[in-house]
Order: sequence, then structure tokens, then C-alpha cells
Amino acid sequence: MAGLRLVLVTPEKTLFDEPVKSVRLPMFDGSAGFYPGRAPLVGRLGIGELTCAAESGGTQSWLIDSGFVQVKGEQVSILTEEAIPSNKLSRSQAKTDLEEAKAQSVASDEEFAAAERKLQRARQMLRLATQD
Repeated sequence: MAGLRLVLVTPEKTLFDEPVKSVRLPMFDGSAGFYPGRAPLVGRLGIGELTCAAESGGTQSWLIDSGFVQVKGEQVSILTEEAIPSNKLSRSQAKTDLEEAKAQSVASDEEFAAAERKLQRARQMLRLATQD
């Protein structure tokens, strides 16, 4: 059986386009993992960690911020607004973002949803950050 091919795209460019053993990503309502032979799927992404196991052995991960995933054949295509490699995330920046999100006041349902999103993103960033 052939392996998967992961294609990770943002509005600016294609960040990753290589064969992988598996993919794990955040969905809007949970998480999902993909291996070769997966049934077709189109789904909405959430905020969190995208991880892939490389055919050569190691893993790579990114913080992704919403978008869509399509699984068709052996290709997993991810379209996201933003994808930051985990090794580029700063703990100090994540802490600052988290404090700002916690301090934000809201007056409407829309503002509450936006504040909740910023809070979720900052928490995921802090969880994945490897730099200080």
C-alpha cells in the first residue's frame, strides 16, 4: 500500500508537500488521524497541533489556525490561514498573548467568540512552544 502525501497550504504559499506515514490534526469538533487507505473526507479545522510522521522516521509539527482538510485518495490537503512550525513558537510570546486574551473585555456575543478564539490560540501556542 502506498503512503500518504501531506500538502500544507496557507494563503501565502505551500509550506509542506511530501510523503508521510501518518497525519494527526485538530478538527473543529475534536481531532483526527489519517493513515494510508483512509476514506475520503472534507472537514473544518480547529486551532491546534498538526503533526506528521515522516517516512524517514522523525515527526514535524505546526500550530495551525482553522481552515479545511480534504482527504482524497492518498493525499491529505490542508488549507489554513496560518501554520507556524512548533520549533518557531516562543513561550514568552505565547505567555504575553495569553495574558492579553485573558484581559480582553467583551460586550457582545461576537466579541466573546473572538476573545475565546484568541484564548484558545494562545493556550495552544503555549503548549507547543519550544523556544523561550
